[in-house]
Amino acid sequence: MKPGEIWIEQCEAARRIEDDFGTRKALDYLVGEKFLNFLEAAETHPEFRAEVPAFVAGIKAIFERWQLAEYLETARQGEPFDPSLYDDEDDPELVEDERKADLRRCAADLLLVEQAREWLLGDGV
Repeated sequence: MKPGEIWIEQCEAARRIEDDFGTRKALDYLVGEKFLNFLEAAETHPEFRAEVPAFVAGIKAIFERWQLAEYLETARQGEPFDPSLYDDEDDPELVEDERKADLRRCAADLLLVEQAREWLLGDGV
């Protein structure tokens, strides 16, 4: 499937999700999952990069600017790393590796959300 076909199908699915489950679920699906993954793919695939402006227009046709702004305030925010989830017997190096991996995931998510914010709320990137 071509990138253009992918985002069109995802926008159509988001409309159905919004009708059936509400705006928040549709935003989770389309922006929090599909658009952020699309932006990630666009970093290394020119065919995805070329479709980003059209995907943005598709998203803006579904959601109001205020809905997008409100959603992006908390998109992909997870719980902070909790070392208490590990037993005292667990290897401290393993726990530290997990903490660092969590930091990398959080940083990557933050960068993607900021990129999405620029595309969806900016004056055209």
